[in-house]
Formats: sequence, structure tokens, C-alpha cells
Amino acid sequence: MYVRVLGSCAGGGLPQWNCGGLNSVRARAGDPAVAARTQPGIAVSADGRRWSLLNANPDLRSQFADFPGLHPRPGTRDVPLDSIVLTSAELDHILGLIVLREALCYRIVSTIWVRDMILRHNAAWRLLEPAWGTAQLDESVPLDRDGDLQARLFPVPGKVPGYRRAEAGNHPEACVGIRITDMRTQRRLVYTPGLRSLDPGTLAELEAADCRFVDGTFFTADELQALRPGAPDAVAMGHLPIAGTDGSLARLAKLPGRTLYIHMNNTNPVLDSNSRETAEVRRAGVEIAADGQEFRV
Repeated sequence: MYVRVLGSCAGGGLPQWNCGGLNSVRARAGDPAVAARTQPGIAVSADGRRWSLLNANPDLRSQFADFPGLHPRPGTRDVPLDSIVLTSAELDHILGLIVLREALCYRIVSTIWVRDMILRHNAAWRLLEPAWGTAQLDESVPLDRDGDLQARLFPVPGKVPGYRRAEAGNHPEACVGIRITDMRTQRRLVYTPGLRSLDPGTLAELEAADCRFVDGTFFTADELQALRPGAPDAVAMGHLPIAGTDGSLARLAKLPGRTLYIHMNNTNPVLDSNSRETAEVRRAGVEIAADGQEFRV
């Protein structure tokens, strides 16, 4: 399958509009070691002509403009977009749906919990309801018109979005990973941009994949506290840090195939291509996803 990284940074992108942290300052100044990045999501395709999205971030307009593969045919509104699959109701994963509200030429797929959480509480989103389908956990859903790419949603340890936390505790459908299988080759891609821990089920999905995108929000658990004293740590925010004995890198380094971190917060030192943290990740055989990156699985 074909893969395009549309955006690689967590909510707010880099530089984040209200952040004066070192990475954001350097990105604004055009430092080549700290490249500007948009908000997270990838596109997958069976043939390189028609595409499906994993999540719909707020920067989709510019990401579509930068990617000829998702341009409409000249003189038409025929956009080669088949499906949009959502991992959660987090704002940086869904706000792009409003950007794409003008024409419902595509299908939205999520768990029932995610769909209901969004549509029942936000009237403006009901414009999207005709295109919004649901999938049960571990139910196979075709992404493209020929069914060459099949998606399955599986629960991961995550969190309920902050804007709905008062109404519900964690729910197995609130935060999911996406497994994409190419039915012609049986090769797998797994996408988990929000991950509080590596439980046995999630680790098994990652181990079985030929390529995996994993939550790389924070390098250390207390990273955000250095910029904002009193801020919650990574796990409290629903994200497994990269470093440390309990971090993700030690376990991901052992997995076969290709591993990429995605959804990096603007404070993460791996956004500096010359940092020692970036070097540590690379020595472990893990990549830092970059906007515009393309490859095949």
C-alpha cells in the first residue's frame, strides 16, 4: 500500500500559535533543524490514485493543497478520497471534518461511541451525518472501492477527550488504533497516535504489523512541566512517553519492520533533527515521521 504523512505534529502544530517554547521560536525563525510541521494524520492508498485518511486534523486544507494525489480533477469536484477513519473524538483528530463539509464525497468511519459523542453534542457537526458510518471493534471495513485495503479498529489505553470528560469515564471505543491490511499482500500498517500505555493487546497489534505509527507526543513524562510548571505529566494527559524504562522506545526498538513516531508535541526535543534525543531514537531503529513523507508498505 501507498502511505503519505500529511502531518506529524500534535495539536497546534509547530510552531504552535500561542507557544513561546524553544522549538516554536526556532521554527518561526526558519531554523532548518526545527522544521515547521502541521497537525497529525496520514493517507493510505491501494493504487496511488484514490486515498483514505486516518484522522482528520485541522490543517487538512493546506495538506490537501500540498499533495497532488488529493487534488480534484481539473474542472470537477471529483476528489479521489474514499474514507476517513477516526481513532478518537479528540479535536486535533476530527476538526478537519468541518473543513471538508462542503461536499460529502467520502465516507466517515468511527466507533459508535465516537460518532455519538460528536454528533449528539455538537449541532454543526450534524452536516456530516449522512456520510458517517460506524464499525464495531475488530470488524473488518473496506476503505477503497475494490476492498483491497481493509481497516479494523481495536481498543488502546487512551482517554476521553477533555471537552467530554465530565460525562464519561474511559470507554473501550473512546480511543482506538487502526489496523490496515492490504488484502493482496497481507501486509499490515497500524496507526496509534494516542496511547497511554502498551497493554498486551496493543503490543500484539504493533508486533504483527509490517509498519506502525506510534504516539510520540512527549519524550519524557515531565517534559511539559519544564515549560509550564504545574502542568500534568504525559501519562495523565493520555500519552506514553518515549524515553525511560517504562517508555515506548525500549519496546518498539525490538519490533520487526518499520516504526515511526507521530503526533509529537511542540515541546518534544525529537523535533530538532540535531538533538541527542533524535539521535537516540534513530540508534534504536525508529523514525520520526515528517510532513510530506511518502513510502510503500
